[in-house]
Formats: sequence, structure tokens, C-alpha cells
Amino acid sequence: MILRTGLMAITVAMIVVSFALFLRRVLAIQSVMNRARPLKRTDQIGERIRSVVEHVVLHRRMFRITLSGVLHYFIFSGFVILLIDIVETVGEIFFPGFTVGRILAPLVDVWVILVAAGIILALYNRLILRPKRFEGSDEKDAYLILALIGAIIVGIVIHDSFFPFVAAKVLHVPDPVAGSHFLGYGLSHLWVAIGWTGPVAASIGYAVGYLLDMGVVLAFLAYLPYSKHFHIFAAVPNIFLRNLRPKGELVPEPIEDTMAIRTFRDLTWKDVSDLYTCTECGRCQAVCPAHAAGQPLSPKMVILKMRDALNERMAAGTLDDPDQPSLAGGVISKEELWACTTCGACQEACPVFIEHVPKIAGLRAALLEEGDIDPNAQKVLVAWDRQGNSFGQPARKRPAWAKNIDVPIKDARREPVEWLWFVGDFAALDPRVQRLTQRVAELLTHAGIDFGILYESEVNAGNEALRVGEYGLFESLAEKNLKALEKAQFQRVFTTDPHSLNALKNEYRKFGFDAEVKHYTEAFLEWIDSGKITVRQQVPIRVTYHDPCYLGRWNGITEAPRALLSRLGVQLVEMPRHGAQSFCCGAGGGRIWMDETGIQDRPANQRIREALALNDVPFFVVACPKDVSMFSASVTAMGVEDKMRVVDMADLLAVAVGLDTADDTLLPAVGNSLT
Repeated sequence: MILRTGLMAITVAMIVVSFALFLRRVLAIQSVMNRARPLKRTDQIGERIRSVVEHVVLHRRMFRITLSGVLHYFIFSGFVILLIDIVETVGEIFFPGFTVGRILAPLVDVWVILVAAGIILALYNRLILRPKRFEGSDEKDAYLILALIGAIIVGIVIHDSFFPFVAAKVLHVPDPVAGSHFLGYGLSHLWVAIGWTGPVAASIGYAVGYLLDMGVVLAFLAYLPYSKHFHIFAAVPNIFLRNLRPKGELVPEPIEDTMAIRTFRDLTWKDVSDLYTCTECGRCQAVCPAHAAGQPLSPKMVILKMRDALNERMAAGTLDDPDQPSLAGGVISKEELWACTTCGACQEACPVFIEHVPKIAGLRAALLEEGDIDPNAQKVLVAWDRQGNSFGQPARKRPAWAKNIDVPIKDARREPVEWLWFVGDFAALDPRVQRLTQRVAELLTHAGIDFGILYESEVNAGNEALRVGEYGLFESLAEKNLKALEKAQFQRVFTTDPHSLNALKNEYRKFGFDAEVKHYTEAFLEWIDSGKITVRQQVPIRVTYHDPCYLGRWNGITEAPRALLSRLGVQLVEMPRHGAQSFCCGAGGGRIWMDETGIQDRPANQRIREALALNDVPFFVVACPKDVSMFSASVTAMGVEDKMRVVDMADLLAVAVGLDTADDTLLPAVGNSLT
């Protein structure tokens, strides 16, 4: 009776203290979220529930790294089963004779074994394998949590092993699940062998196990909101409330004031939730091209630095102190912010759907408002503002590429066309890319596709302006394009530029633009499948294909380019990182114009090495004008022109349809390209 009364009193006290500490912290975090910017995330309930099932219950993203997925699933599922143990353990003390049944009791023991295996695998991963993605994470916190989890499962086995003796000799009730806790039952034989089965010994042993179990569980609960493992509670709502709008849409609604993030008040409530959901797993860091290039940016550390600063200011009561350092340039350095390519690999890798890119863009906007920007990028902003293109060329030169080929191109402003081709800056004005733009025009004419362009009325789509943080300039560019589009006569739109595609398809929707927009690989696939374009000869060469970030990852267009290659008879050899997990060329987010100081290993060079490692794959196929520039420069700089050649999808199409101007070196006569 003394044992039962004592443990009941201790349990109640621990519950009160634990929940008080837990709620104090959670309510403090909630108060910050309540004061943050509003955000609508309560639509599509069915899809949100499906997301929770897919990414919490089934661990879809976690299993992309097999070992981590397995060990985490063991521990995660153990926490779910732990609820059965908590009910049973408390029930035994408060309601003698209580049972969870002979079926559920051994289930707890099975998961004790799985959790133990998960802990061992986690220690092996951290101590032996030591993935670089853990650099910068709080290792002490990770080991403390593993120790607490270990103590809980040890406590479960110990109190289960002593309970038969306590039930018979102290509580004087039958053990309702006698022998069902097979781990405890096995350990109980040891207590019999050494004579620890009397009322006193059994009571002490049970109390030790009970306190290791319930005591550590409640201590764990109190500690969680102060730990990275708060994601145990935060992950489910964070995934449920994830962004279900188009991935490539950075700003969901027109902004009347500013997108700048200087203080925690400038964050949305989802941003604050992200800070406390981060598990410090480093998956975002592992896939970040800027981090891989040796630059100071780590998406993980951006989140952790902001979280740590928020915690410090909450503790000091200085959250609204205007004298506190700005988040932009203070908490997060300008070098970190300007290193980002906005490729979205971090968000694609994150198992709890943290949104890094919108925060970085907002922080960049704050730097811009202070005039703190790379000088080269500043020149491009001026060029966009004055001339409407990245190269500072007069508007009249934008369609000059079309005048140098013997192909008539309709002016969609003056006559109706079925397809409007939004050409884009690099395709129109970069000498390295103009040849491919002309080839696309020749292909369209050869196939009899009814198309036209906007000529000098087209300006930069504004995708990069927005991601640099210049919302006002983006809005100005969008307005000019929308006026031109409104006057033009067309049925559908296609573009050869994934960055323009993203702006037209996602960012312009908020302004009422609702035309169908396709990438040219989608359009050509449609024309081939419908019979408008005939493939006259197969091109049986071995190639690898690079998924542009703003095509594959941000817009989910990964199958069309591959299907198109298949129609052309090309043998595709995939790089390890492909599809939504493709590796960035390093050009996005305005990086293509910025100073390269601090870059130790260019992302484009890393990508070419990845392709070279495939062996006997001499063609590197791209479907983005910036990729043509970036990868061609890398091949030349690396001196591997004899091993790797960058070709655009249009080059392959020209050969396949028998275009007179096709590059004959792409024909099967290329020796080592054949199987």
C-alpha cells in the first residue's frame, strides 16, 4: 500500500511539474506565432491528412536515406507504442488489476527491441559513419535524447520484470498479463535466482523501473520544447499545414507593403513553426549547392540561427526591442543570404516540410532595402528596370536573333497564333544560346506549328528579381509582360526557359493570368505524339539528362523530357541525382550575375564530374538556356571537351526530324556514344 500510495503521489507531482514546464514553453512559442504575419493554410483538408499519412506514418521522405529512415522509424513507432506502456504502467498503480491485454502487452516488448535497435543504429550512424550533414547540429542534445529513450525502455523491462512479485506480495492482486511481457518475464528469472523477489526487494526494483520509465517519460516531455526533438510534437502540424499551392510560387498574394524580413514580427506563423520543427538532420545542408561549393550558406544553420536568436530574445524579453540586430545581416550574414541559388533542394529534402527559400528571399529583401547587394547583381537590377533584360540591351535588340535566320516568325501582337513563344532573356540575348533559340524556331517552322513571339514587348519575366528580394521590380516587369500578353492573340504559351515558365505559370496567377503554359519539352512531346512532328530517324546515342531546378523540382516536369528522349531513340543514363533530387547548376536566385569569391568548387563543375563518372556517356543534355551557359563554361574550364559535350534538347530534335541545319556530329557515327 505504501508503494502504491508513494508512486501515485510521485506520479501526480511529476505530471503537474512536467506539464507545467511543457505548457509554459509551448504557450510562449504560440504567443510568438500569434503575433506573426497571417497565412492561409487550412484548405484542402483531405490532401493535408494524406500528407500526414504519407510523410509521418509512412516516412516517405525519411526513407530517401535508408539507414536513417529505418532507425528513425524504429524509434518513431516505438513512441507510438509507448502510449500503450504509459496507459498500462499508470493503470497498474492507480487501478490494481488493470490490464492492456495479453495481445498488446507483448507488442510493447517487440517495440522495446525495435527501439533498442534504432538507438544502436543511431549511435552507429553518428559515431562511426558520421555523415557531414550533422556538422553544425547539436550533437549533445542528440545523445541526451538517445540516452533518455534508452532509459525509458530499460525502465519498461525492469518494472515489467518486478511486477509479478509486486502484484502477488505487495498489491495482492493477480498479474493480469502474467508472462506476456516476455522481456520482463525473462529478466524476472534473474531476480528469482538471486533472491530479489521479496516484498521489499520487489517494491524497490519495481519503483526503480517505474521511475526510469514514467519519470524519464515526463522529464522528456518537459525537456522537449527546449530541444530539437520538439519536432515529435511539431512535425505533424507542420506537415499538415505545409504549402499546397504550386511549389514554384514564392509569393501567394500581391504584397502591398514589403516582403522584407528584419524582425521576428516579419515572419509568418508558419515560419515560426518551421524554426521549432527543425530536427537538425542536415538533409537540406547535404543537398545545398552553395554549401557544397564551399560558401558559408547552410539552409540548416539559417533555421537554427534564427531559432536560437528567437529563444534568446524570448528569454531576455527583448523580442520587440528595436535595438536588437536585424535578422538580415545580423543573425544571418549577408554572405550566407547572397550565396543561395533558390534551387529548392533544401525544401525538397526536408522531411518535415520546412520552407527555407521564402525566408531567404525575405531576408534578402531586407538587405536590398539597406542597399546591401552584390555590385554585379545591382547592375542587373538596374538593367531589368531600365531595359527589361539581364544584359542591358535596348528592347529593339531582343528579337534580333530572329532576323538572322531565314524563318518568318509571326508577331503575336498583330496577328493571331495558336502558340505564343515566351523566349526569355538568355535565349534571346546570350550569344551562347541564340543558336539554340534559332534552332527551335526552325524546328517549329519545319513542323508547321502556328507560333509567334512578342518581339520587343517581352521583358524579363521577373522570376529572379523576386528571388533576389526585389518585389517591386518583379511586379513592374510582370505588369509590362501582362499588358503585352493581354494585347496578344494566342491560345497557349510555351517557353524554352524554365525560369520564365515558373514566373508565368505560378507567379503571374496572382495577377489574373490563367493561360496554359508549357515547357518546350512538353510541347514537342505533344506534337510528336499527335503526329504534327515526325521523327524521321532515331538518334541512338548515350546521354545523361540534367533536370533544371525550375523545371523538375519547382514545377514537377521530369517525365516529359525523358519521354521526349525516348521518342528520339536516345539511350538515357541517369546521374545519381536526378528528377526532383537533381543538383543545381549554380545559376539561380541571381547567382549567375554575382561575384564568385569564396566558391571553392563550382556546382556546375561538380555536376559535370557526376556525369563523367557514368563512363562512356559523352553527351550532357540540357533544357534550360542558363544550363547551356553554365555547363558549357564548366566543360571548357575543366578541359574535358573531348569527353563531354553539352547539347540542348533542340539539337537532338533537329537531328531526329531531319532538319537541314542539324548538327551531324550527333548522329550515330559518334563512336563511343553507341552501346
